[in-house]
Amino acid sequence: MLFIIIVLSLICVAISCFVQNYRLFTFQTKPLPGPIRLPFIGSIFLFLYHYSEDYLSVWTKFTETYSSPFRIWIGPKLFIVVHELDQIKTILQNRHCLDKSYVYNCIKPVFDTGLVTAPASTWIESRKVIAPVFGMIPMKEYFNIFVRESLILIEDLEKNAKSENEIECLDYLCRCTLKISCDSMMGVKVERNLIDEYQRQIWQHRFQNVFLVPDVIFNLTSWRRKQQECFNSFHSIIKKIIQQRTNESNTMFTNDDTSFKSVDILCDFFMLYNNLFKITSKIYYFENYNLKNIIRLFFIFYFTIDLSSTSSDTTATTVHFVIIMMANFSEIQEKAYEELLEIYGTETPKLAPVKYEDLQHMHYLDCIIKETLRLFPTIPIIGRKLTEDLKMGEFVLPKGADVLISFIRMHRNEKYWPNPLMFNPDRFLQEKTNSIPYYYMPFSDGPRNCIGLKYAMISMKVILATLIRTFVFKLNQSIEIDKIKLISDILLSLDKSIKIRIEKRISK
Repeated sequence: MLFIIIVLSLICVAISCFVQNYRLFTFQTKPLPGPIRLPFIGSIFLFLYHYSEDYLSVWTKFTETYSSPFRIWIGPKLFIVVHELDQIKTILQNRHCLDKSYVYNCIKPVFDTGLVTAPASTWIESRKVIAPVFGMIPMKEYFNIFVRESLILIEDLEKNAKSENEIECLDYLCRCTLKISCDSMMGVKVERNLIDEYQRQIWQHRFQNVFLVPDVIFNLTSWRRKQQECFNSFHSIIKKIIQQRTNESNTMFTNDDTSFKSVDILCDFFMLYNNLFKITSKIYYFENYNLKNIIRLFFIFYFTIDLSSTSSDTTATTVHFVIIMMANFSEIQEKAYEELLEIYGTETPKLAPVKYEDLQHMHYLDCIIKETLRLFPTIPIIGRKLTEDLKMGEFVLPKGADVLISFIRMHRNEKYWPNPLMFNPDRFLQEKTNSIPYYYMPFSDGPRNCIGLKYAMISMKVILATLIRTFVFKLNQSIEIDKIKLISDILLSLDKSIKIRIEKRISK
């Protein structure tokens, strides 16, 4: 009887605290604009009305309707959305806004303690230790891998160029960037994506259906079981990768194994900052390794996940959009080719591959990539959690609220960009860059921005320079940018694939 009384008392206390916090949030955010809400269910009925639409479309409509910042309640959960420059700067540069939003729980079962979803306390230390991996000296070591895999990519695409059929080139690009990521960072060869398409469908379904975002609901559905099956398959793939690497080289964990420089850099960090029992349970199937080697395996396990999504997928997605834009605007594609002619002449990439020092001369290609990222930011919306109250103009955003930042809205806002839906790489020409203030953030900003910015830009330039010198990309019918339907789970993607016709380039 006493036990029941205690349990009921705890439940009552929990409900009381919940109601008190809910009322406090409601009072604090009352001055903020936002859609109509109902007690406890908030504005969730609006998502039912737009149920057939992708969540990116729904959030974009909200940003076009309400001034920034605005509040929206999804059930009892408060979200504050910002899409104005100064407000975004305030959020991204504030040390109390480093934790990731509640919505990232959707992908946490896969990323766990990786950089994508790590809490600020873990991430801060991770960033310090991981930074040297993306320094200029390692970058030059990775460069040969960028070139090699780019040449393999054109061999794969040449088969389709001969047939002159339209193809969906994203699969080829994903395979290329995945091999680049895993080989450059970990010295392992991977031929297939680590996070399969079915897992992505689960993410998309969960992001699109706001009712499935809370774990307590999602775990009761069949999607939870399907996700676990995908995750078990993923564990198996990682295990095979490490086993294969071990079998190929008995010196996997020796100091002279240069392929694992990145592992060596991070090894001591994980010795200090991870729960050893958790680590051991994650990789219990590996035997005959001392503790330091187990930590290294743990690093490979999670860093492989991060690389697969934050490096390979983002790079492939951006290169894909660049190819679509060049195919859509042939004069821009030709201008990029003429720039490369000045560097390499008519030599083919196989005879005159890209060199590191060549990158500094690819000014127009750099502009094309930047303009593509403006219109199609790889991660269109990010989320942060406030760990303290935050003053923002006349408003005070309450501690505990989740803040959603819409980069895609800011990048397409005519307030900042003349003719925002016009694809114009000239915006980023050297003589004009001084007129572009702080409102270009394709890699986020502030202390928790993308750590692999240089890595991504260099690898994209190598891939694109190799492709442009080899092929001409064409569309059967031109498309208007505002007619390109976009969707998103975390990464931006096309609602319907756009097929490209690839033709072998004839040297001038």
